[in-house]
Amino acid sequence: MSKVVPPLVFVYDREISGDTDSPESRVRACRDYAKRMGWEVAGQWLERGDSENRLVWRGMVAAMEFQGKDRTSVCLVAAWRRLSTDPNDRDTLRLSVLEAGGVCITIPPCVV
Repeated sequence: MSKVVPPLVFVYDREISGDTDSPESRVRACRDYAKRMGWEVAGQWLERGDSENRLVWRGMVAAMEFQGKDRTSVCLVAAWRRLSTDPNDRDTLRLSVLEAGGVCITIPPCVV
């Protein structure tokens, strides 16, 4: 019988102008959720400021591609708006994760 390997989780968050909660609390909620699910957290990536370049995002996607070759990779965010407030932008970012072999998911709203 083969052993089930838990997903490898890449926690992502970014600061958005006007945030009322801290990015640290959102990251903690994601890490706690991953722990409850029995998933292994590879690390966390926090985009500081309203970055248009998304250097942290690109670094996370590269890490997903490198580390997640033989298992399911998950980009875990507190809410979809953490990726982008623009739906088209968000879809493009999610596609970059898909192309790296992973998926993007959010934690349930009641967890945050």
